[in-house]
Amino acid sequence: MNTILIYPQLEFIGTQIPTPPYSILFIADYLIKRNVNVKIFDLRFDSLHQVKNAISDIEPEYIGISVMTGPQIYYALKICESIKKEFKKIKIVWGGIHSTILPTQTLQNKLIDFVIRGEGEKSYHELVSGKNKSQINGLSLKNGAKIFHNPDRALLKSSELNELSIPWDLINPRRYLKSGNFNMITSRGCPFKCAFCYNALFNNVWRGWTAEKCIEEFNKIFKFGVKKITFYDDYFFANPNRIKILFQYFKEKDIIWKAELRVDQMNYSLAKEAKEHGCSNMYFGAESGSQRVLNILNKNISIKDIIKSAEITNKLDIIAEYSWMIGIPGETKKDIRKTISLIKNVREINPESEFSIKILFPYPQTLIYEQAIKSGFTPPSNLVSWSNIRREHAPDYLRHKNFLEMISITSAIIGKKVFESNNVPIFKLIKHPANFRWKNEVFSAGFENLFFKIFRKVIEKVISKRDSIEYDPFSRKIISIKKN
Repeated sequence: MNTILIYPQLEFIGTQIPTPPYSILFIADYLIKRNVNVKIFDLRFDSLHQVKNAISDIEPEYIGISVMTGPQIYYALKICESIKKEFKKIKIVWGGIHSTILPTQTLQNKLIDFVIRGEGEKSYHELVSGKNKSQINGLSLKNGAKIFHNPDRALLKSSELNELSIPWDLINPRRYLKSGNFNMITSRGCPFKCAFCYNALFNNVWRGWTAEKCIEEFNKIFKFGVKKITFYDDYFFANPNRIKILFQYFKEKDIIWKAELRVDQMNYSLAKEAKEHGCSNMYFGAESGSQRVLNILNKNISIKDIIKSAEITNKLDIIAEYSWMIGIPGETKKDIRKTISLIKNVREINPESEFSIKILFPYPQTLIYEQAIKSGFTPPSNLVSWSNIRREHAPDYLRHKNFLEMISITSAIIGKKVFESNNVPIFKLIKHPANFRWKNEVFSAGFENLFFKIFRKVIEKVISKRDSIEYDPFSRKIISIKKN
């Protein structure tokens, strides 16, 4: 049995440390251990030509594609169109959050034959192994114009997750390493029920590798030259016993790391211990400076929690990174001003903190979705429309769209220390007007919005040329500018 798994390209990622395509890597590991021959292609690095050559070589019946909402849908559809044109018998299977939430709409696209909802390891294996399709839990399929959804599949248990490894031999891991920086994931799920988050829908049970399994996998990546790790777990600190063992391991290996922590779970003792064991940065989902809006979002945190996190991180010299939201159904301009005010307060408390402000886009089945519908939101009606979603673009139903977009764009500049660099000319061009807007809270129509939308690709190319600039997300500085 042969199969190919694809991770489509993304938009505007040149300055980021690319995260390995863990969604398909874990599926690949599950398949390999069950005697399925797997090839992986990450089209952030690989080419569609390579994919087609592999199809000709191994003649798979199924190709799996992992897709997120937004621009990746556009690229995935282009891939599907090209493959289907040359290989008419190939069956294309989509997975990922978007397909899970909107399986019917996804399958209405003629290029897609199957959708796997939720975690894909077992369902995809059963599909490629030839099991009766009507008996595969988590599978959505179509027969002519009719679309069918088999029962949901249960989430993998922690014991099952612990059996999964990352098959680094299928990809070039050094593609995902920049200046010793590497992105890692060790767990799945989150038990909290934020109104905007997909985890509350079907991934609301935390499951993770044991500390011993984590260490086994860490030892592999350290051979690649990894020195600094950003953990992308939704709930890295979930298991205190696991964390205690990992803390000691990080200290022994002299590893610098950062991870997300809820502000209501932040305390001096935990932060101090983390700092002493290599944690230099912490990431917090603060979301709003209005307690009323925090309640709408079902965050179950308080303004005092957010302020406390800034005080503790400042005292311990930990870099705090905050994410905020605007454009929330029921939010007023007064609420937005409260958010900006709290951000300024947090920065006064911890001057080394960073932040970004994104515009909320309501996703189907989330708690906030119905509130958005009542406020006039009309969701995209097809897959192509969903590919146009951008977090810096305000949905049409929101009032004061330009006001919201200018705040988001300004925060992208003001909130990051890297824009304080004086050795990149384009930074100078956009920094000064952003400083003025942020200080005076003037977010009316301005050239930055148009400039950003038109020239974002140009900006990205300038600051992401691999041979000219390297960015370290821990020091938050451009650490080298090389001449070609």
